[in-house]
Amino acid sequence: MEHKILVVEDERNLRRVLAAVLRAEGFAPLEAGDAEEALGILAQSRPSLILSDQRLPGISGTEMLLRIKENYPELPVIISTAYGEIDQAVAAIKAGAEYYLTKPVDERELIALIRQILQRRGQVVPPLQQEPGRHGLIGVSRAIEQLLEIIHLVAPAPSNVMVTGESGTGKELVARALHSASPRASHPFVAVNCGAIPLELVESEIFGYERGAFTGALRSQAGKLEMAAGGTLFLDEVGDMPLPMQVKLLRALQEREFTRLGAHLPVRLSARIVAATHVDLVQAIAEGRFREDLYYRLNVIPMHIPPLRERRADILPLIEHFLQKICLAIGRSQPMEIQPEAMTALEAHDWPGNIRQLENLLERVVVLNRGSKISLRDLPPEILYRRGPSDSVSMSPYDLPALERQTVMAALEKTRFNQSQAALLLGISRKQLRTKMKNMGLLGEMENEEENAENEN
Repeated sequence: MEHKILVVEDERNLRRVLAAVLRAEGFAPLEAGDAEEALGILAQSRPSLILSDQRLPGISGTEMLLRIKENYPELPVIISTAYGEIDQAVAAIKAGAEYYLTKPVDERELIALIRQILQRRGQVVPPLQQEPGRHGLIGVSRAIEQLLEIIHLVAPAPSNVMVTGESGTGKELVARALHSASPRASHPFVAVNCGAIPLELVESEIFGYERGAFTGALRSQAGKLEMAAGGTLFLDEVGDMPLPMQVKLLRALQEREFTRLGAHLPVRLSARIVAATHVDLVQAIAEGRFREDLYYRLNVIPMHIPPLRERRADILPLIEHFLQKICLAIGRSQPMEIQPEAMTALEAHDWPGNIRQLENLLERVVVLNRGSKISLRDLPPEILYRRGPSDSVSMSPYDLPALERQTVMAALEKTRFNQSQAALLLGISRKQLRTKMKNMGLLGEMENEEENAENEN
């Protein structure tokens, strides 16, 4: 299905850039330099969506929006405004704009928004285009973009990296992305889960051993450090590493060499170390469970992956990616479609298990579904009743706290959790919205810290 997107922009170069971006993503852009031309195109061709600047020669974007809504009330319109034109943005939202973007428009955010709007209307959108240099990282949020920026900066250096984040956020994927972006990409990537190896085998697994080094050592065996050679050694869940092994790893990192068990000649350490953990290592140090000196050796370049609930813009592209992957794996000829109501429910869920939980849930839904579409009734109860009884479909119509929560969530979901825009929709200030979100438990720990800092200032 061809999706025509009408771009209304008086700056010719910007209009052509936006059209090129849309074309590269599989859309069919139409171009107009002002509102009159755009209305003329509408009379001849019906686009799936309109992207318009607010400041246009003659008729403004908001005035054009009002005319469009008179004749095409269901046609979604995105208005772009310059910073400081919030009053005009409010007018655009009240006139029926689906969303407004602040200039300069972020291209990835724009594409993600267009795809989200069309999918919520039940339309099939073109498949996501995997950009070169993303190394398998799926997402359009600022958090993912920042991770990619750090990866490309750090990749050429030999520095050790510490990746932190909750379980299921994709720490190993980030480590592999760092490896593939580096000059070490042609060398091995070796992963070891420090919490899964029995205590008595940790040293031999990492450093290797010679034949006869201990009972049962019938042959010589290279350890993970040696296997990694000039590549990358990924120490997953390094916070679970036993203290005696931490001492020996620290020495290997300091000396840049190590010795197999039962051997005398040292082996040069040439691999880069990327460690990962979901535990608070600073707290582990305070409790005597992790060595402070090893922490500083490993934490040369820190990289943090926020949980999925703090980067909800990534949920849609992740769902599209996993549906395609799962359908291919089980032999379905075409990826399954997901209905707008089901997508909304998935985007609103908090995902305590993060990306791993999302992928597993989608696999379950696809395997158990005989049809070609995923609807709301195909989702499990933990998704449909994510907020508890007061927020479920059986909610009392007179339950005011639950109704308020539902209203706030609806505004946040409509604006892809942009607090400023959600506040505009609700007719309250951003500060009032944040207070409500805090009381409802919708603010993450980092955002609470930011709010405290703002209050102090």
